[in-house]
Amino acid sequence: MINLDSIIGVFTGRKVLFTGVDIGTSSIKVCKLRERKGLYSVVNYGKTEYEESYIVGTEIIDFVSLSAKMKESVQTVASDTKNIAVQVPLSLCFYTVISASPTENPDKIASEHIRGIISEDDLDKVVVKYQTLPVSISDDHIDIAIAAVKRDILEEYIALAENAGLKIQVIDIEPCAINNQFYLNYPDKVIDCVCLVDIGATFTKIIISYGGYPYLTRNVEMGSNTITEQLQKEYLISYGEAERLKFGYDLESISYEKALNEVISKIIRKISTEIIWAIDNFNDRFGRNVEEIYLFGGGAKQKNLVSLLKSFTNKKIELGEPLYFSGIEGAQEYAVSCGLSLRFKGDEHVKV
Repeated sequence: MINLDSIIGVFTGRKVLFTGVDIGTSSIKVCKLRERKGLYSVVNYGKTEYEESYIVGTEIIDFVSLSAKMKESVQTVASDTKNIAVQVPLSLCFYTVISASPTENPDKIASEHIRGIISEDDLDKVVVKYQTLPVSISDDHIDIAIAAVKRDILEEYIALAENAGLKIQVIDIEPCAINNQFYLNYPDKVIDCVCLVDIGATFTKIIISYGGYPYLTRNVEMGSNTITEQLQKEYLISYGEAERLKFGYDLESISYEKALNEVISKIIRKISTEIIWAIDNFNDRFGRNVEEIYLFGGGAKQKNLVSLLKSFTNKKIELGEPLYFSGIEGAQEYAVSCGLSLRFKGDEHVKV
């Protein structure tokens, strides 16, 4: 099928945006945007849950079924789409920002840093990109962003898309996708140091950004499913019952308040400890404090999460809105797919 947006873009100069496809551990989220004169709007978006486990941890265990689900998800949201943008999860990539003197050679500095963390034997197995950022936290330094992903991971994602009849045009890294949608919705925050927390099913991703770029990342092996599983274990209840408890509903035998005090708050406290660790690490490295935390991901919709994190971190906590620029609220789980859907043909800022 002909993609009319591509044809229109040729004559108007409008950016031809790729459809963002977020392949998560429990669902696939798809987002399609349109750009006109610098303004963005949502064309369509949607989520497809997995009936079974296709991904365990970081490993794809059912390639064929996941590829079929990917095809179904994209066709449901954007039936005329073949060209897509996907992300490598934070758990499968390396990202950091290092500072250097303006008199030093950025290429040499980045190369030395990479060789300090990746052995000579493994360098050929990894795709590495680095870029001198147009901003710097300190006036007397330059900041260099470095990203690295194993080649076999990239090849697996490409094969997954090809098997679904799709073509990957951009492979981004997850922290950059989360970062980009944030600044689309909160452009005035570019002058502040902010912490973005995406609570997924399996992992919680922590990104501290400044000046429009992610500076520090941390992947935590706790997510929304961690709470569900612990509720099941503690009260010997079904998955569905545990999910209801997690989102604030009472069961006949267990009240939400009981579950909150005995299980949920303890896990949220552990996540908050990881967030504070990241903020303290950022402060140690760059000498800047972070006072604002924005929450994304499906796990961000849990009842009392904002108030719990506020009490545990003593920071300003806000529920992030990935699609707010288009007048849509309550779509926290679309942070990654929205960020991916900002990628376009000729984009010079593709990270991988």
